[in-house]
Amino acid sequence: MSVFYRKYQNKNPQSVAYGKWFARAVTIGKTINVDELAKHMSEHNTPYSKGAIKGVLTDMIGCIRELMLEGKAVKLDGLAIFSAGIKTKKKGAPTSADFSTIKHIDSVYMRARATGEFTRSELTKAGNVTELPKNFTDYEEESSNGGEGTETPTPTPGSTNNGDEPGEGD
Repeated sequence: MSVFYRKYQNKNPQSVAYGKWFARAVTIGKTINVDELAKHMSEHNTPYSKGAIKGVLTDMIGCIRELMLEGKAVKLDGLAIFSAGIKTKKKGAPTSADFSTIKHIDSVYMRARATGEFTRSELTKAGNVTELPKNFTDYEEESSNGGEGTETPTPTPGSTNNGDEPGEGD
């Protein structure tokens, strides 16, 4: 098992890390969907069929979305705690009374925070970090756009997005 990466150079002239090189996680092959995950799970010595597993996973996804939209966090032990996060505009409001959701909130997004033995430190210990060979083309770069295609953001190493997400280069 490996965590793959590609190197990239910070090309933001306003950044203190301008010109420096960093690693960006990449995934190989295509993204596994619920149907393929159910098939994979059914092949792991279980009495449950792919269809039964897919039904449970589909219902779970719907329930997690519903609960998050009710303001709740959902913990899947050993994997992640799912909750809603808010990205606010960088300039913010000058006072509490001036704050407006329309003017000062950019978006609401899903957060997934590792839990149990799936924490950042445990992944770092267990992960076999490997650079993808230059000629390897079947991969997708880590992105901040919810997995909808690939994106090459302008990195600002060491920065954070309102304390909710680590900046690139962390």
